[in-house]
Amino acid sequence: MQGILFDFNGTMFLDSDLHEEAWINLIKKYSKQELSEADIIHSIHGKTNDIILRHFISADLTDEQVEQLSDEKEAYYRERVLAHPERIHFTKGLEAALDTLKANQIPMTIASASPKVNMDFYWETFALAKWFDPEKIVYHNGTFPGKPAPDIFLIAAKKIELAPADCLVIEDSYSGLQAAQRAQIGTIVAIDPFGKNRGIFEAEGLAKDGVIEDFTNFISTYVK
Repeated sequence: MQGILFDFNGTMFLDSDLHEEAWINLIKKYSKQELSEADIIHSIHGKTNDIILRHFISADLTDEQVEQLSDEKEAYYRERVLAHPERIHFTKGLEAALDTLKANQIPMTIASASPKVNMDFYWETFALAKWFDPEKIVYHNGTFPGKPAPDIFLIAAKKIELAPADCLVIEDSYSGLQAAQRAQIGTIVAIDPFGKNRGIFEAEGLAKDGVIEDFTNFISTYVK
């Protein structure tokens, strides 16, 4: 492992339940579909907004409608984040890990399915400039297919000037782990802070290099 590609939501920031709440609110408002746990695992987390909206609301949504609905969902989500200031912090152990990686000049970036409006929010809220180059962060901008396609990690690896085989991906989502596999990432680690998905990840061989709960022992385990 020579460089690290971080997913953000549910990985660096434990906000998966807030995204779920925002999606359930939006889908109930515009659709009669009910979301199951399987829907959330396989068809929500890690997916881009356009894919989610066309799957759960209507395959016939125009690009303009997708943009409007996406903006509505993300505004609701950010309101929920700001309503819980006590939760606005990195996953346990992550800040110390980032400091160590930065001090040792390990190339790293963020590869997230989030839209730019959310990445801008995170950039300010979490002071990401302390560790990351904004030009190297990859987010969903509509120019490449989202997870589980491999593109996001291939682009991110290129931005830190490494081959995918020389990178480590840390991901919390089913789709994200599939994308890492398809990108032929050398080291793939899942994070499952609440023990909800470990069984699925391990049963399907999606986290070949382990499942962690937080970043407490990340450096000693994965950075040699």
